[in-house]
Parts: sequence; C-alpha cells; structure tokens
Amino acid sequence: MTASRSPTPTPPTPAKPAKPATPATPAQGPAAEAVSRLQVAPATAQGLNPAQQKFNRLLARVHQLEQLLQALQHSADALRTPHLQRMDALQRRVAQAQRALAHCLHERLQQDEELAAPQQRLIRERLRCLVPSVPEPQDEAERQAWQLLQSAYRPPPASLQERQAGLQALLDQFEQWTGQRPQVPGLDRMESPEQLLEALLRQEQERRQATAERRAERRAKRKPTARQQQEHARAQDASGALRAIYRQLASALHPDRERDPIERERKQALMSQANAANERGDLLALLRLQLAVEQVDEGSIARLGEERLASLSLLLQRQVGMLDKELAEVQARLSHELGVPVSACDLQLLPDDLSEQQQALEQRAQCLEDDLRRVREGGDGALRRWLREQARLAQEHARAVGPSG
Repeated sequence: MTASRSPTPTPPTPAKPAKPATPATPAQGPAAEAVSRLQVAPATAQGLNPAQQKFNRLLARVHQLEQLLQALQHSADALRTPHLQRMDALQRRVAQAQRALAHCLHERLQQDEELAAPQQRLIRERLRCLVPSVPEPQDEAERQAWQLLQSAYRPPPASLQERQAGLQALLDQFEQWTGQRPQVPGLDRMESPEQLLEALLRQEQERRQATAERRAERRAKRKPTARQQQEHARAQDASGALRAIYRQLASALHPDRERDPIERERKQALMSQANAANERGDLLALLRLQLAVEQVDEGSIARLGEERLASLSLLLQRQVGMLDKELAEVQARLSHELGVPVSACDLQLLPDDLSEQQQALEQRAQCLEDDLRRVREGGDGALRRWLREQARLAQEHARAVGPSG
C-alpha cells in the first residue's frame, strides 16, 4: 500500500463534507418525572434510612443508564447511514486509485527500458506491497486483469522453517505473558499464527471452564453459610416482589375484562409492556406502569418496610448490572461499526470524530490520485523522484513501528 504523505505540490484543499448535526437527545421529561415520583422523600427531620437511600440511588442509576442507552441508539441511528455511505464511497475511490496506480507501475516496468535496476526493484517492491491489499473490482473484465496482476506480484509463500519460527516466537510471547509453556497438539501442521492463536485461546477457554466446574462442585458440597442463606432468601424475596407487582398489573390491565374498545386497546398495549418488563426483570418499568394505572403514588414506596425495600433494591441492582453490560456491548459494537471510539458519555464528540475519519480517508484518496498523476504523466524523472520518496517513507514507517510492528 502506498504510504500516506503530504502531496507536493499541494493540491486544492478538498471540500469538507457537511458536518452532521448533533442528534437531539431523546425527551427525558416523563421518564424523569416518574423516577422522581417513585423515589422516597424524607418524611421527618431525620431524613432517609440506609435502605431508602440505597433504593433512591439505584433507581436514579437505572434511569441514568436507560437514558444513556436511548441517547446512544438515537445518535447512532441518525449518524450511521450517512457516515457509512460516505466512507464506502471514499473507500471505493481509494481502491480505484490503488488499482490504477498498480496497473500504471506494471506498465512502466514492462515498457520503460531506461529504468535502472534499482528503480525496477523499487517498483516491484511497491507492487508487492500494494497489490495484495486492494479489493478486486466489481466489473468482470477488470477483475480478470486485476487477478493476473495479483498472481504476478503475490508475495512468495513463507517456507516451512520460517512458518515454524514465527509460531515458536508466538509461543515465546505467550509464555512470557502467562508464565507457562503451552503444549499445542498439531503444532507442526499449523501454517499461520492465527491458527496457533485460535488453538491457544481454545485451550485457555477449556482450562477456565474446567476450573469453574471444579469450583462449582466444591461449592455444591459445602454447607451454605448463614450469609449465603440470607442472600438466597433475599433473592427469593426479590423474585417474589417482582411477581407480586406483575400480578397486580395483570389484574388491573387484563383487556378481556374491559368492554370499552378504546380502553381495551389501551390496556392491551400496557399489558404488552408489562409482559415484556416482567420477562427482562425490569422493575422500574413495572413501577412506572403502576404509576400510570394509579396502583402506587408518591408515598407508596416510602411506606414499605426495610425488608421489602431491600428486595426491590436487589432487583434494581441486578438491572443496573444488566444495563451496564448492555451499554458496554452497544458501545463496543458501534465503535467497531463506525470505526471510531463511541462513548455514551461523550456523544457530543461523535459527529466531529466521524467527520475527521471521513476527511482522513479523503486526504488519502487525494494523495493516491496525486501519486497516479505523477507516475502516469511526469516522465522518467518524476517516476524516479517518486520511487525515492516512497522508499524514504517506507523506511520512516519501519523505524516508527519498530521491530515488533
């Protein structure tokens, strides 16, 4: 692949792509109001007891995570399509310039008899670097021509000795990280570091699974401690509390008991929400529905005893854990999909990050197109200067990456 550089002479500055507007944050009013109504308010000058404080804190955290997830999805939905379309167009432009440059270099190598041996060697090095990394064109005739070029400049396969040396080096690194030298069956038949890495990861997964199974067997044989028994009882109380809230809602919202068709349709929609919330253990959603059908009011939670409140807090704690995991998964998926780090806490930076990514790819396309013009139209002198420049850039890149790169 041709090394990126600042073109000389400097081409006209590319037109900046239109900066996408920052997506609006989803409305938070009704949801925030419901959380405010469900939180325990101090009834006396002594304030809230620890159980009430914990319930309020967890309720606010669940609401915060829900809002972060909603804002993240909203922003991604608004930005994803235009960004990916722009990046796809730029990637096609880069690939087209790379293929044209490779064909042009190949033609110069075949036709120009005045090129000295060092220039011919540099051209072949550029082609061996450039050709394998470029996707094939869609057009059938162009694809056949490109495949011929690929076969001509495909890097020679590594020898068995070189492959085994690379695998042993990877094993050495693994031993440094873990302190153990793994025994990998079939190592002599492996042809790539990826195969070895997959085998090592599979071994590590099997080892961890076996360790977890042994620990589970040991725990099963032990008599539960008083604390474990207490935690089990709380978990059962929490599940019972969730079922009780759901049953109250189901009794009030059962659509078959409603004769008015409009009211029946409304209750059917609310019942669907209650079913979904119950299946995912979403206590906050069920409590909001209770507010909507007036099964609870601002003082209902405050009147609960500490044990009951502790059960509800346990449900909220589980919900916080699931939402934290979901948020991390969504951020990781969007980061991979969009090609930039995505954080729900820094969504205002996302449009600028995407714009910078587009501009960097457009600059790369322009550099390649400028390289193509120099090689195609500049004559032998321009070609020699370009080759020397590429060799220098390759050396600088190798020094920057270092031996490990």
